[in-house]
Amino acid sequence: MLKQISSSKSGCQVEAKATIPCCVLVVGWSAPPYNGMSTATEIVLNGLLGEFQVVFLDIADKRDLSNVGKFEIGNILLALRSGIQFAYLLLKKKPRIVYVPIAQSWLPFLRDCLFLIPARLANCKVIIHLHGGHFGEFWAGSGRTMRAVIRFSLGKAARVIVLGECLRNLFDGVVPRNRVVAIPNGIPDFGNVRVSERQNAPTLLYLGALMRNKGVLELLSALPVVRETIHEVQLVLTGEWCSKGDYAAAMEIIIRNGIESCVRFTGTMGAPEKYELYRAADIFVMPSFNEGHPYAILEAMCAGLPVVGTDVGCIPETVIDGETGYIVSKYDAATLARRITTLLQDDELRVKMGAAARRRFEDFYTDCRFSEKLRAVFRELT
Repeated sequence: MLKQISSSKSGCQVEAKATIPCCVLVVGWSAPPYNGMSTATEIVLNGLLGEFQVVFLDIADKRDLSNVGKFEIGNILLALRSGIQFAYLLLKKKPRIVYVPIAQSWLPFLRDCLFLIPARLANCKVIIHLHGGHFGEFWAGSGRTMRAVIRFSLGKAARVIVLGECLRNLFDGVVPRNRVVAIPNGIPDFGNVRVSERQNAPTLLYLGALMRNKGVLELLSALPVVRETIHEVQLVLTGEWCSKGDYAAAMEIIIRNGIESCVRFTGTMGAPEKYELYRAADIFVMPSFNEGHPYAILEAMCAGLPVVGTDVGCIPETVIDGETGYIVSKYDAATLARRITTLLQDDELRVKMGAAARRRFEDFYTDCRFSEKLRAVFRELT
């Protein structure tokens, strides 16, 4: 789908320009499905509107998340169609800058090459955005041919955006580090919705894709340990299952431990419903194995919730251990259970950490702060 964007829904103030704006071609995803990439695309578009002439190429697969990254005919046809549309836009719009969020596995990256290589050959200034934290693993695990493809596609990028200072070295050997800039994610401030006193049973909230690599099975395994002390605790999991195997494994843990009555799956939800979940929760938990800079953690901080997360990606840069929540090692269900129990037992500590999380969100992670930094990168290149 091809779109020329001319207006913004963002509440951030953008200085009007008297000259003809620079044309920017943005590759990205629109919702549905609702996930981190569709959220990222919306925030990026809103950050650029008003200062640049934005042309948007929507490459979203409108099927469910189970198709993402699979080698199957539907994905191949979608990639080829997107590549043809991209080439058409290069010829018609002649953009000065091309923005491409890149993947971290071989098949989706080859799709990205349908944008990266033509943009390079057309002498466009290419901005790469990595919405993840394990590009280094992808690079290290690639063979000689794939590495050559990666170097050719990314080596001449004008800028590479990563999500935090800890990720600056991910492109060593591919892109000079002086072209790599760290811009943390940001989200609209929907207001501190956290109530100061508990209104229901102690509630843990997880929001994101429901899959093994997100630590969902570890969270379910930790719940019976928490219940030994906090008998009435409830766990709410919001999101879509990505595989039948992970769903079956989760159900096996739930049934084996007899925790059916205290686990609730809500499916995916829109913004108003999500805010109600944050209002009802006491702690946000995300025990992922691989992350970049999760939007769900920023939403929890915006809502004034303490966060228990793992030491992966930019989570330790975002959640200050012992101040706005706790950081635990991935795969460590026992420590995860202890940290959750500590927060549920101590109302004063939990509220104090939630308030600190809200302040940190206001200081660093609003969409306005993100947009300011993003526009600065684009201005450099114009």
